Amino acid sequence: MASILKVDEIQATDGTAAGGKFNDDRQCVMGFMLTSAVAGGADPITGWTNTATQISARGAGEITRGGSVSHSSGTFTFPFTGLWQIEFYTSLNADGQDNTLQYSVRSTPDGGTTYNTLTQAKAGVQQSGYKQNMQMKTLFDVGNTTQDKIQFQQTSFSGSDQSEADANVMITYCIFTWLGDAS
Repeated sequence: MASILKVDEIQATDGTAAGGKFNDDRQCVMGFMLTSAVAGGADPITGWTNTATQISARGAGEITRGGSVSHSSGTFTFPFTGLWQIEFYTSLNADGQDNTLQYSVRSTPDGGTTYNTLTQAKAGVQQSGYKQNMQMKTLFDVGNTTQDKIQFQQTSFSGSDQSEADANVMITYCIFTWLGDAS
């Protein structure tokens, strides 16, 4: 007798379960963007706004089944546990001096008492008026939604460097994607 494949269950060709069940009640993909440039250092970077709200007229969207990533004063919290992919993108410019900007994704396991660098990248501009794009991506295991949080940090080595932003287009932005339950 042939077995019936359920839509929410992945099965191997021999009919045994090949993986877990798809959870349609728990999905989250959200973006946040800066609408004003961030000059010099910022620990943490603040001024984030929800991309789907800010530029929805241009087609920006999100998936928030089961909860949304939230932020306050540059600190991001997660709606549910599991493995999250965190992406950060920016366009930067400088005055041509010591023009390096360093960006860090920082995590806390204790609700915000201490932050540690999870991922870090540096970018620079060779001459005044030139721009550079920079991006980084990391994975973050959220085991406790009240304690595990993320911040982005910007360090300028000259003080006159800046991450660019615009209220009408994503120039400096981050994307949070829930990948699934962590093992």
